[in-house]
Amino acid sequence: MEQKQITGPVKAERWKRETQSFEHTEGLLESLGFADWTALPRIISIVGAGGKTSTMYDLAEELAKKGARVLITTSTHIAKPKQYDLAVMPKLADLDVWMRSGNNTSPDRNVAEAGDYADGNSGEIRKNGGRILAAGKQAEGPNSTWKLTMPEDLGEQSVMQKLLKQFDVILIEADGSKRLPLKVPSETEPVLVPQTGLIIACAGLTAAGNQFRDTCFRFSSHGSWLHRNVDDAIGAEDMALILMDERGSRKGVNGRYYRVLLNQADTEKEKRLAEKIAGMLPLNLQTGCVRTTRTR
Repeated sequence: MEQKQITGPVKAERWKRETQSFEHTEGLLESLGFADWTALPRIISIVGAGGKTSTMYDLAEELAKKGARVLITTSTHIAKPKQYDLAVMPKLADLDVWMRSGNNTSPDRNVAEAGDYADGNSGEIRKNGGRILAAGKQAEGPNSTWKLTMPEDLGEQSVMQKLLKQFDVILIEADGSKRLPLKVPSETEPVLVPQTGLIIACAGLTAAGNQFRDTCFRFSSHGSWLHRNVDDAIGAEDMALILMDERGSRKGVNGRYYRVLLNQADTEKEKRLAEKIAGMLPLNLQTGCVRTTRTR
């Protein structure tokens, strides 16, 4: 069950434990429980499945419109975004050279490539002093020209300190899911840099009702702890367990901030499913549970 990337404005609602319902917020930042972007942990890793990349872009644009300088990168793979400035380079330590160059590159230099100025860095973002830059290493292999992979020095302390002088927030897509709406991690996943302060775990509500074999990435190889069969239909209980368990999306949290995003709540059925899942989470996770809806 490969999911399609849905574009359009995102509506974010935060679960309120007292009323056992989702309540409207002004955006992702508020729904995540932060009054202002300056209160956010500066390095954020996005894990799980079912809307990681869209979530990263939504958050980047919301922060940049508020004046933040945002770096987008990956510790796994992402498609090269067309809407932001794009720096393609083996090491992030070279990023300051690229930025000082005014994005002027030549074919023989091969340090970076200029991105398209679409909606990503125009209008409200520039007016408020924000910026979004995507950076990563060129992926190798057949049909990989459109992909970025992890920069060689991502996570090195000196490099991260340098980047934090140039950017206010660094967003890292830290997991892969082969475009499926749900996943369980392998022993090497997610790929979290040590400086990560906030982990956002995504799950796609469209997974419910479909078989594990077709819908949950790595279930066959790493999902035995769920005690389910490959031909079982995924239910709310399964999704809640994946999101709350340290063998699932909470793997590697280790005291970091942790938030749950239930994406793809685009129908009444999925909205009700999100309410059911949120109510099943432990109380300490319920306050950090968000439901997102996209308007087409």
